[in-house]
Amino acid sequence: MRICAMPRERLVKELSAILIFQDLTPRELRRFSRICEIREYDAGEVLVEQDTVGSDLIVLLTGSLDIRLRGRDGSDLTVNTIQKGDVLGEASIFTKLPRTASAVAKLGCLVAFVSREKLFAFCDKNAKAGLKIFTFVIYSLLKRLGATTRDLVAERESLVTREDLEALRASFPKSLEDMLEG
Repeated sequence: MRICAMPRERLVKELSAILIFQDLTPRELRRFSRICEIREYDAGEVLVEQDTVGSDLIVLLTGSLDIRLRGRDGSDLTVNTIQKGDVLGEASIFTKLPRTASAVAKLGCLVAFVSREKLFAFCDKNAKAGLKIFTFVIYSLLKRLGATTRDLVAERESLVTREDLEALRASFPKSLEDMLEG
């Protein structure tokens, strides 16, 4: 990872193309760009480690990231790939809980990191822009919660229950003779 300098106007242009910032005015974007720390990652570098505590909003400016979960056996499983313009770490700006997944650069990428403290200070000074950003963040978190709920329901529905097994046993023939007669 390397901290990079990016010309302000290029950063503003990159940010303006990202969904979370599309409703910000050019002036608000210029102000927001001042609180971003630009970092460059090579393929395979870890941006965020599962189970660590972080407090940054992370905006992918270029490249792509694999989102990985550590399985029970300790191996990592890629569960998603996020692309340029995606945002992660939304929950970490509100809470000091461990991260639920790791983010690893799939390709080389440029990323804007915004600390919780800088984001909140920006929102204090730029209330309208802050409202726009937090509206997106809340919507994003609610969408993820809904998707997770749907995944849990599908997983639960796919599990075989004790009642399922009892019903299956009840339908089994009692003996080989019963099976041949049936």
